[in-house]
Amino acid sequence: MKIYLLAKDNLEAEGIRWLVESQMTGIELSKWDSIEEFFKAAKKGEPDLLLLDMDAWMQHDERFGELLKQSSVRWLGISSERIFQTAYRGLRYRAEDVLFRPFSPVDLIKQIQQIRFQIRSEQERGITDSRHEDHPMRIDYPDLFLSGRKTTPPFTMIAIMTPNLSALPRLYQELHQFPFTTEQQLFALSDCVLCIQYTKEAALFQEEYHAFLAWWKEGTGESLAIVINDTSSFYSLKETYVQTKQLKEKIFFEGYDIVISSSEHRKWSEMDPFLTPLEQRQWIEMLEKRDVKEIRHWVEQEFFTYEEPYPDPEMVRIRLTSVLAQVRRYMKSYNIQTQEWESSYQAVFQQIIRKPVIHEIVQELLSFITELLLFGGGDIQTQTQEQSLVERVQALIEANYWNAQWSLTACADALRLNKSTLSRRFSAESGELFRDVLHQVRIREAKRLLKETDLSLEEISVLTGYSNQSYFTMKFKQLEGRTPSSYQFYT
Repeated sequence: MKIYLLAKDNLEAEGIRWLVESQMTGIELSKWDSIEEFFKAAKKGEPDLLLLDMDAWMQHDERFGELLKQSSVRWLGISSERIFQTAYRGLRYRAEDVLFRPFSPVDLIKQIQQIRFQIRSEQERGITDSRHEDHPMRIDYPDLFLSGRKTTPPFTMIAIMTPNLSALPRLYQELHQFPFTTEQQLFALSDCVLCIQYTKEAALFQEEYHAFLAWWKEGTGESLAIVINDTSSFYSLKETYVQTKQLKEKIFFEGYDIVISSSEHRKWSEMDPFLTPLEQRQWIEMLEKRDVKEIRHWVEQEFFTYEEPYPDPEMVRIRLTSVLAQVRRYMKSYNIQTQEWESSYQAVFQQIIRKPVIHEIVQELLSFITELLLFGGGDIQTQTQEQSLVERVQALIEANYWNAQWSLTACADALRLNKSTLSRRFSAESGELFRDVLHQVRIREAKRLLKETDLSLEEISVLTGYSNQSYFTMKFKQLEGRTPSSYQFYT
């Protein structure tokens, strides 16, 4: 691998030379003192990689960048200036990355190793590293965000998302290694891995993405959502990326563990995100009466019944905050202003703003409202103390059964009781074990979903608090005497 180096000074140049040559083999590194010398040397043969001090470049005009862009050389920027102009210049002229001083030696070696791996992979596939506009397999990040570039062969854009953003590096690596049958390019973004496939037959690789989803789920136990945008070749890469972003937002309504394939780009349906005066009055009455059942019914009817064309997810989030504003008014009316409740309120607000799936947001909201109405303090606290322990526990189970992590311990914490005390008192007063009642509620809700929806067994198990479908099936059969499939078929 041939590397040209334009460093800040001779000391940095020698340090980088020693680091690279001591950590890697097969490296031919040449250092140059100026940009002019680099271009003279490049005329005799371009390097595989250029390590470039971008601070020195700042003293030259844009012609150097254009020359760099037109060449086929890969380059890695080094800079002491953590400013927007540096990052933008690296993006505009297609740097592999920019390292800011003081950078880690490990980061530099990792970057070089990755570039060498890419070069070898391209050579094995017979792909030349050309940056000419009509080259079908060479797309860079600026093409997705800045340019209006189009590609000659048909292409399909795929976004692969995980709710666990820390899993993105592994997802990127696994996609590289998965044996897809068609050529592809992968782009690591902040919320997904973007893939561009070149083929005239999109159906040929759609099955492969279904297979990848199943393989990932089995190997990691984590969820994925895959959006396949089989768009028209008339669109530029940037336009296609914008369309793919809109398709990605359907995950807000449809959740994970799915593959969405579409060549249509419907506009969001219109909606007024704010509560009407009549709805506000309804919320005031429900909160004053502490009618948890009616509140749950209202919320589920409002937020679980969306159909295509969906409204803009941001409008739905605003509507959810309008509901939360009614809860805030209620808290002020009853002087519920402890640090604990304020923190819980802010946590729900952040969930509304950030969580990727509406079902999870709504369940968090309902759980918060239920606990607030039952144990909010002041006059409400006095009234709820008149309820029996069994009634309070059952209300908490109704509010939290969907959460697979919720348990006797969480219930005891909410009631400010010792776990053992709660278990003993609940059994004595109700004649049933806490865990049995929790399973009864979960299976009751599962039966309702089996009757009223077309959801899969896996989806129903998750929605009713079972993270493992096999365990869900076992508990269902234990309580109902038949499997969920049998119940659904004969109902």
